[in-house]
Amino acid sequence: MSSNTANNRFAEIRQDCLLASAAQTDVRSKLGFARIAVTGGTGFLGSWIAETVAALNDEYRLGITLDLYARNIRDWAQQYPHLAGRADIQLMSQDVRSPFEFPRNTNFVVHAAGIPNNRVHASDPLRVQQTTVQGLNNALEAASQLDNLTRFLNVSSCLVNGRPNRPGALSENEYFAIPCDQLHTVYVEAKRAAENLAAIYRSQFRLPVSTIRPFTFAGAYQELDRPWAINNFMREVLTGSEIRIHGDGLARRSYLHGADAAWWTLAALAKGQDGAVYNVGSATPITHLDLVKLIGEKASPKPRVLLNTLPSKQLLQDDLFPDITLIRKTLGVTQTCSLDDTIDKAWRWYKRS
Repeated sequence: MSSNTANNRFAEIRQDCLLASAAQTDVRSKLGFARIAVTGGTGFLGSWIAETVAALNDEYRLGITLDLYARNIRDWAQQYPHLAGRADIQLMSQDVRSPFEFPRNTNFVVHAAGIPNNRVHASDPLRVQQTTVQGLNNALEAASQLDNLTRFLNVSSCLVNGRPNRPGALSENEYFAIPCDQLHTVYVEAKRAAENLAAIYRSQFRLPVSTIRPFTFAGAYQELDRPWAINNFMREVLTGSEIRIHGDGLARRSYLHGADAAWWTLAALAKGQDGAVYNVGSATPITHLDLVKLIGEKASPKPRVLLNTLPSKQLLQDDLFPDITLIRKTLGVTQTCSLDDTIDKAWRWYKRS
């Protein structure tokens, strides 16, 4: 990739971050000159938080210090030197399964360490469980030693609610049956246990803990080989392959751009309430079939689409997108990147990669 191409793609990301944060001066003021720690800091959400903090510091002189904790920091630093080389962003090599400490002047913690990749759920479920539950316990223990902790934000998952048995948006207070003693539910069960652990620390040790439940995100920093529908569709269109949809294509998901996802997370840090749980995702659903058509419009020739490629799959109502009434009302966030723009930006990111 040429230096001009790289500069252009990161310049667009910066503008997206500034647009997402433009309307909320109150959040910016509360984060000014704070020290923020993010576990799982080189993942999708952590990378977008890094882009946002860099943009805020440069545009508004906020003086935020950002510490990114991750197992593998070297590859990220080599790929994104425009972030890793900044004095206001520190990379910390740390596996959260082992005890660790935050710098004593840390004010905010985003615990985003986790393994959402369902291939790993099948191949190494113990690591998934330990990273999720033990990792959160170690992060909470480290946070409990801080004198100036303003908020600890636990990044959970929309899957903890279980699969809805009816169509429509999913609110924070809804729950549906989840089968136990099955390995494919290890991530869901671990996230449920982690939310309970966060509630224990909030109650017993008076830690200022809040939780966000991410739905589906899209955009830069999303690895194309991850086994999620939008990634698969993008990859198959880019490579000229046929697109195979296991069901009837009517499953509905929504896609929140990375800049909005990062800003909503920072808003939850600055304005979140103790014990509160917030959905983070777009309220605009789209079926898999319509998503494929939207992506396919960007390619020539148009991709071939095969439906019902897994005959044993039971065709049930399959909606998974959030009701975001609570986070919009209490934290004042808005979605600044439309679905069409989100897909377009993601497409251009992958095409340039």
